[in-house]
Formats: sequence, structure tokens, C-alpha cells
Amino acid sequence: MRNLSNIPRLSIVVPHGGDGAAFESSLASVLQHRPDGCEVIVPHDGTYDDPFDLGDEVRFVDSGSTSVLRQISEAAELAMGRFVHVVADGHVATENWTDAALAQFEGHETGVVVPVVRDSETQRIEHAGWRTTASSACGPIGFGEKQVARKAAARVEGAFLAASFWRRDLLRSLSISYRGTDTIEASLTYGHLTTQAGWRCVVAEDSVMSVDFETEVLDYDLRIHQNHRRLQALSDHLRSGGSAGWGRGVQRLLTTTLAGGMRPSSLVSGLRRMTAPLAGNAISRSVQTAGVLSVDDNPETLPMTSVHREPLRRAA
Repeated sequence: MRNLSNIPRLSIVVPHGGDGAAFESSLASVLQHRPDGCEVIVPHDGTYDDPFDLGDEVRFVDSGSTSVLRQISEAAELAMGRFVHVVADGHVATENWTDAALAQFEGHETGVVVPVVRDSETQRIEHAGWRTTASSACGPIGFGEKQVARKAAARVEGAFLAASFWRRDLLRSLSISYRGTDTIEASLTYGHLTTQAGWRCVVAEDSVMSVDFETEVLDYDLRIHQNHRRLQALSDHLRSGGSAGWGRGVQRLLTTTLAGGMRPSSLVSGLRRMTAPLAGNAISRSVQTAGVLSVDDNPETLPMTSVHREPLRRAA
């Protein structure tokens, strides 16, 4: 029988997505600031040969796939921690960054926790999760700001998967909900389905991470603008089970363009949101909404006294 004292509370997953420098930066930061009571899992496509001989500190998992989503899914299935933290795509850990995030899970309805990710040089916020706005299906919270506004944090709808904390069993149940490979599309899907299953998403303002690579994969704002047709179609499908229609699309064109100050990039993004119905069929085939763990189906032992001195159980 496994010694319960040796079971980690947290499993940190650092997927190897193919960018060697970004991966090594992420992994080195996690190992440098590694908290007590955690395990570190590195899923990869089978080609990574551990050049730094980290086998005693890291659990390597051959997923046989270059898909970061597939790697995260397989690592979550093997994770021993009750909570899973994903650190991918050049996101960098800082000292004590997990403490504030894990504290948020004391709320029994909290299913996912969002750290605040900052640019390592300017300290401006890159993202602190996402929410739906008049001009975006997946607007990064706090982008370009120095601090996360309280109102914005309260309206968070989901985490960007590449830097996120999850209840392990919830993340496992979400892994079959999206059949694509784009991590932002998966983030949008997971966020909506998590909310629909009764869970809360919370921003942990004192959980700070950073990015120090200037690559397109880390430019969330650009990726959202470039893929706004599918993201909007995903949002419509998950919110209402279908397309919002062309009339609503025209309204989105206007609001997106006006919110962006009539810039060409805003016009292009608005056109993509307007034409979301064109992606509706493809989106419906890539999403599975059933089978997500409900907050009411996740029992947890609570430290409450009882007449028989036995732990009580309730949804958590």
C-alpha cells in the first residue's frame, strides 16, 4: 500500500511542445522554485532523451504525440496530485507562485485557478485568464495593464490552458471534450464547460508567472485575432448549441471595429467574428459536451466533527 504521506498534493505538468528553448526555460523555472509536496511530469512525443539527466527529479511520459493537448491529457491521467498545474509554451514560474493559487481551492466550488502572467521585462500583464466581451469571444483579462482590475477578475470565465491550475478529476473529464489541437480553442471549450458543470474559475492575483520569449505561440492577443472566426463559432456553439446567426454577426463586426479604434486589425477580427457561422459545422464536429465532472459529483472529505467521529462528505 502506498504511503499516504508520500502522495503529492500537486502535479506540475510541463509539456514538451517542440520549442526546445521555451521548454527548457519553463522546466528550469519549475525545478528552481519547486514547492514541497509536488511531482513534476514532462510528457513528450518520444524523441526527448533527457540530456540533463533529470530522471530523479522529473517523471518523463512518452505520449507518442506532438500535440500539447494530448500530452497534457496523458499527464493528467497519470498525475497523483489532487491538483494539476500546467506550465507550457515558455511560461516561467516564480518564487512561491503556487501558494496563492492552491489556497483558492479551499472554495469547494473552485474548479480552475488562473495565475497572472506578466512580461518579464515590462511587468505588464500578458493574460490573467479570459472572458467574453463585446469585441472578443476570448478577451485576455488585464492585457497590457499593470494590475488586474477587480471587476475584470470577478468576470473571469476561464484560464488559458498553457498556464493554469485545475482539480485533477475535472481536467481529466474535460480531455475528451475538444478534438482539435489549438490550446486557445481548448481553453475556451474547457472554460464554458467548466462553468456549465457548476464550477467556478478564480483569478489568484498573487500567483505570478512570466513569459520571456517573443514567439507567436505566446502572443495570445494575435492568435485570438487570427482565429476569431472559429473562436466565436465555438463560443456560440457552447453557449446556445448553434450559430448566433448573421444578424448578430453584423453587430459583432461593428462592436469589434469600434472597440479597436477602427484599426485595420480590428476590422479583420470583426469580419472573422461576423463570419463565425461559416465555421459552425466544423466546430460542432470537434466538440463533445457530455461527460464533464459536475461540482455535485465530486465528493470530498471535510474536517468536520460528528457524533460518531467519522468524516462527513459533501460535494467539493
